[in-house]
Amino acid sequence: MTQLLKPSLVVKRLVVKRGNLVAYDERFHAGVNVIRGENSSGKSTIMNFLFFGLGGDLQHWSDRALLCTHVWLEVELNTLPAVLRREIVDTSRTPMEIFSGRYEEAVIAPLEAWTRYPYQRTANQESFSQALFRLLEMPDVAGEGSGNITMHQILRLLYADQLSPIEDIFRQERVFDRVELREVVGNLLCGAYDTEIYETQLKLRQDERDFDQVEGELKSIVTVIGGGSQATGVQWVEQQKRSIVDAREALLTRVAAAEASFYTKTDQDEVSLKAQQETYEQVQQLQTELRIRTDEIRAVEFEIADSAKFISSLETKIESLRDAETVATAFGAITFSSCPACYQVLDGSDETHACHLCKQPLDRQRAKERIVGLINEAAIQLKQSKQLQDVRAERLSSLQRNYQALFSKWNTAARELEALQVLPSTEARDALRKLHRELGYVDRQLDDIEEKLTLARRIDDLRARKEQLQLAINRASEKIDQLKAAQETRLNDARRRIEKETIHFLRNDLRRQDSFENPQEVQFSFRTNSITVDGKTYFSASSRVILKNSFLLGFLKAALDDPKFRHPRFLLIDITENMGMEPERSHNFQNLVVQLSQQASTVHQIILATAMPSPDIADTDLIGKFSTRDDGTLNIEGSLF
Repeated sequence: MTQLLKPSLVVKRLVVKRGNLVAYDERFHAGVNVIRGENSSGKSTIMNFLFFGLGGDLQHWSDRALLCTHVWLEVELNTLPAVLRREIVDTSRTPMEIFSGRYEEAVIAPLEAWTRYPYQRTANQESFSQALFRLLEMPDVAGEGSGNITMHQILRLLYADQLSPIEDIFRQERVFDRVELREVVGNLLCGAYDTEIYETQLKLRQDERDFDQVEGELKSIVTVIGGGSQATGVQWVEQQKRSIVDAREALLTRVAAAEASFYTKTDQDEVSLKAQQETYEQVQQLQTELRIRTDEIRAVEFEIADSAKFISSLETKIESLRDAETVATAFGAITFSSCPACYQVLDGSDETHACHLCKQPLDRQRAKERIVGLINEAAIQLKQSKQLQDVRAERLSSLQRNYQALFSKWNTAARELEALQVLPSTEARDALRKLHRELGYVDRQLDDIEEKLTLARRIDDLRARKEQLQLAINRASEKIDQLKAAQETRLNDARRRIEKETIHFLRNDLRRQDSFENPQEVQFSFRTNSITVDGKTYFSASSRVILKNSFLLGFLKAALDDPKFRHPRFLLIDITENMGMEPERSHNFQNLVVQLSQQASTVHQIILATAMPSPDIADTDLIGKFSTRDDGTLNIEGSLF
């Protein structure tokens, strides 16, 4: 197996503990692994531990399993090593802890070297499914009406256990099993779920919400302004403003002319001077506040620009870290011609396994192992940075609104100060009050027209935004239709491949079921959770076991040959051998599994559990120890279970 197709999942070691006691410790390898033993010796318990350790939601444990406390699982995710740890409890949705590296390092690592993830994502924390999907380079997807896809849902299509109905494709769900969710999971593993469709659908829904919001705000503002479409235009409002400004200038001229005969600066009324002083102080205070707001706005704008660069660097970092081999190679290739501290020319001798500068041994494997943690740390930083960026954007918007309100107050106060500075200080004030009342009325009109102008500009912005959103909605809808057509083509191709491989395994079954001897058509539906052979659905119990396992094996084989599948090239099969299954038939199926694995050039893993191991593989390294009821799989406090 030399070819790696992503996603790729390989279990390297399973350790089950009760406190500090090791109850089970087994190493696994790529290819076929066989867990064998008598009935009730604990094989299914080990398979459940594997399912649970990888992220399956398992709450109904055997009494023996509940004597244990933790599952440790060393895995390779697209060759990146990690250790997954979960606590064994009789409740659902158990969190997971992830360590970047191998099991030997994990058992001595401090708590801070582990990252704890909840089962379900929250607004501030991602789930362990999201972390594992990222390391496997699988999309974090959700379907219409199905919600977010989890590792549990993926594993339901990778684990044939003994308790689920043998005619079902998926492992049985103890809660409500949504048909939409099964369909999305099946399509995802077939490589027919295009992440671009999901992202475009999310963007489309957001654009539609924004469109409705813009349209609602637009209607509200038009209602406030009143009038027809002309009355809401910026040009029309600016023309009104020019008319009011001209009227105000003419009125000020009349005031100045009426006061010219008796106005003197040395005889100003004490009250007028006091009013001028108060208004002047108000103008000064508002100017100071405007400067403060301006500085705050510039500071937030700088933070937003700086954070945008940091977010871009994190995205680039995550993308670079995904290629572990390239990163490790780059780390190992750094050389210096001179010492960066004293600039002394360095010895040019090359030590392949040591740092060129400090001569310390290089641990390339550890560098590769650390990539798992670096990717997750960078992803968490990225999510938090984007959340903070949203907070900054809202703060900037609030500051800008506050600035506009202050500017309006300053403008009004400045005009009031201007008017007070021309107040007469003689007995003619009574005669000029009418002119000043007219001036106040005009000033109020000017204030109103300023607000109306602000609303008119907002209307123009909203109309432009509405047109942009409508164009984006139309383009997104067209793109989704095109992508769905391509997705349907991909799904049909994947289904043909799976059908072909399933037929191959059925035809190579022992002659026990007429329908399997030369089937022409195998139809399956993730939505209805069913498989038919040439339109037939009724078979003997043992034949249904063979049909289901052949389908899962055919699915895996198709994924080994086609890189477009998003199947993790991993399979758990707990062979049901208590449904009239003959030993010869079970042996034949096991031999087919081994044959598939030996002929495959793609990295994969199949873990089988059987009470009737095939004699053809009895003496190979594919098979583990044989467990019995007296010498079971779990060793707890000196007792074997």
